[in-house]
Amino acid sequence: MPSPASRSDALQQGDPRLIVQWARRYAKSRTISFLVQWVVIVCMVVVIGIAASLTNMAHRAGSFGLFTLSVFCMIAAILALTWFSLSPWGGELIWRITRWLYGREGYVSYHDDQPEGSASWWLTALGGGLVVYHLIGALLVSFGYLHLQHMQPFSALYMVPFLVYMIVYQRLGFWAWLWPLLYGLHAILLLAGAPVAFRGQWQLLNMVVPVFGYGLFAIVVGHIYSRFALWQLKRLARAGLDASAEEAADDERPEAGDTAT
Repeated sequence: MPSPASRSDALQQGDPRLIVQWARRYAKSRTISFLVQWVVIVCMVVVIGIAASLTNMAHRAGSFGLFTLSVFCMIAAILALTWFSLSPWGGELIWRITRWLYGREGYVSYHDDQPEGSASWWLTALGGGLVVYHLIGALLVSFGYLHLQHMQPFSALYMVPFLVYMIVYQRLGFWAWLWPLLYGLHAILLLAGAPVAFRGQWQLLNMVVPVFGYGLFAIVVGHIYSRFALWQLKRLARAGLDASAEEAADDERPEAGDTAT
């Protein structure tokens, strides 16, 4: 006869609410789509950062031709990033690549009580504001009004609230909170004079590493957790199937005392 502890464990494994819970955790931690966006945006932002550094050097050297070319490249890269972020084509491309990478896992989503379209203009405005804000910062660096080493704390003033809003609005998992948390902490450490800054010709990494390093870290943590959640989901589903099969076998087994006729 099974012990009460084993019966309790079987009840937990077969409880549909537990399966739903792990299914939601899995859905909220599928981060490959964010990784695809991360790769595309990294390429564009690196171009923007290089152009900003070139404009700064050209401004100091008094090279009007190089300065004009660098500003043009920086603005073109920012416009390309804005177009990719807001256009339906960019979203469709990310969707197709994500489906291909997930392969047989297919598509999964979780219920969202947010009315469709209720905050679409907010998202567009905040996304556009993020681009404009960093464009202003890049121009301030180019003209020498803002030191490149302080660009990351300047960025954090907009970036951290923006990320928090996006996490709450999209109802992402715990992994997503790592990005604004680490990004804001990095800005505080830089302003406090902690030895976390790159110097000399590597100063551009003061933006690249916090923006994309912490973002990549959060995405990888989410992906690892999604693998664990999927394993738990499969384990619970198998336990439920095994329990159903055992109950069916018990129903078909003749009662004690029955005789064949």
